[in-house]
Amino acid sequence: MNGQKVCAECAGSPITMACPGCGSIEEIRKHHLCVECRRPIAIRQLLADEAGGIRAELQPLAEYLITHHGSAVSLERWLHKSKCATVLRELADGTVSLTADAIITRAQSGQSVAFLLSLLVRAGVLPELDVEVARFDHWLEHWLPGIEDVEDRLILRRYCTWELLRSTRAFRSTPGSRSRSASGFQKQRAAMKYCAALLQEIRSRKETLATFPQRSLDAYVTDSPSQRDALAPFTRWLRRHRLSTLKVEFRISRLEGRDYASDHRWQMARRFLTDPSVDPSTRAAGLLVLLYGLHLTRIVALTRDQVDATSRPVKLTIGTEPIELPEILGEAIVALVERTMQRPEAWLFPGRNPGHHLTPGPISRRLRDEGLRSGSARTTALIELSRQMHPRIVSDLLGITPAAAAAWGRLAGGDWTEYPDLRSKAD
Repeated sequence: MNGQKVCAECAGSPITMACPGCGSIEEIRKHHLCVECRRPIAIRQLLADEAGGIRAELQPLAEYLITHHGSAVSLERWLHKSKCATVLRELADGTVSLTADAIITRAQSGQSVAFLLSLLVRAGVLPELDVEVARFDHWLEHWLPGIEDVEDRLILRRYCTWELLRSTRAFRSTPGSRSRSASGFQKQRAAMKYCAALLQEIRSRKETLATFPQRSLDAYVTDSPSQRDALAPFTRWLRRHRLSTLKVEFRISRLEGRDYASDHRWQMARRFLTDPSVDPSTRAAGLLVLLYGLHLTRIVALTRDQVDATSRPVKLTIGTEPIELPEILGEAIVALVERTMQRPEAWLFPGRNPGHHLTPGPISRRLRDEGLRSGSARTTALIELSRQMHPRIVSDLLGITPAAAAAWGRLAGGDWTEYPDLRSKAD
C-alpha cells in the first residue's frame, strides 16, 4: 500500500496465515496451529503411551499443564529441550515407575528432581510429600552402604535419624515450611560426610572413639571452620550417649555486618527508593532488608494474604501487627501482588518449582549485583530498630521471638527498664 509493507488485514486482503483453531496470526507456522492451540496436542504427545492415550494416573498432570503453565511458547520449548520432559515421557510409557524413589534415581540432577516431584505433587499425580526430605532420605540410603565399617555405619545412622534430622523434620512438618530452601539438607549431607571422615580417620590410626586422643582431634579440626561446625554437635551427641569423651568446641557466633555503616545503609535505601531501573521484586526485597532487617528466607516466603493493598499506606503483616510501608515500597509490593494474581499459589516471589516460592539464592545474587550485602544490612537494621523501639514492639512487628528481640536490644545497647512504667502512665 503506497509502496509500504502492511499486514493482510490492513490491506483488506484475506488472512491466509491465521491459526485455524483460534484465528490468531501470532506465533504460527505455515498451515499449522498457533502455539496456544498446539498446547494440548504437545502435552498429549508428551504423555501418550504406545496406544496413543494418556494413562489415568497421568491425566491430572495433563490437565494441570494445560491450565496452569503460563506461557505456551516456554511450555513448548520445555517439552522439546528439558531433561524433565524426557523423564515424563518415560513415566508415560512405563519405563520409569511412578514413585518418588524411581524419579529421583532417574532424574539424578537435584534441580530436575525438585521440579519433577513438585510438579507431580502439585498436579495430584503423587501424594503429598516433602520433596527435600524425600531427596535426603534417598541420598542417605544410597550413601550409607558406602561406609565400610559396620559399626561406623550404625553410629552414623543413629546420629542422623535421632539427632541431625529430628529438629529439621519437626520444623518442616509445620504448615508453610515445606517450601523452604534445600540448603538445610545440603548442610546436613556435608555434616554427615565430615562425621564419616572423622570415624574413618580414627580407624586409620588403629584407635576407637574411646581411645582417640583429644589432642589428635584438636589437630584434625584445625583451620577448618566448616568441619568444626559439623563435628561440634556430633561429639556432643557422642558424649551424651557415652560413646566418647571427645569434644569439639562450638565456634563463637559472630554477627555479620556489625561494622556496616549506618550512613551506607541509608544511602542504599535511598537508591532502592529512587532508582527506576530496579525491578519491583529486587526493590521490595532490598527495602525489606534495609528498613526492617528481614531475613531473605522470610522475604521469599511472603504471600498475597499478608498484604493489604486496599489501604493507603499499603500494609504488610509480618508479625502480629501490620506495618505501614513507605509509598515506594508499598507500590513495589502491590506490583508483586498484581504480577502473581494469575498464579494458583499466593507467593509474592514464586519459584521455579510448582507450588514453591523462590529460594533466597537468586534474590541474594540480585541484591549483591546492586551493591547490597543483605546479611550486613539486616544486622545493622535490626540493631538500629532495637535501639529505637522496645523489644516487645520489635517482636510484634517483625515476627521474631521476644527472646531474639531482647538479644538484639542488648546488642544495640538500648535501656528499656523504664518502658513498662511509661506505658502504664500513657494508658
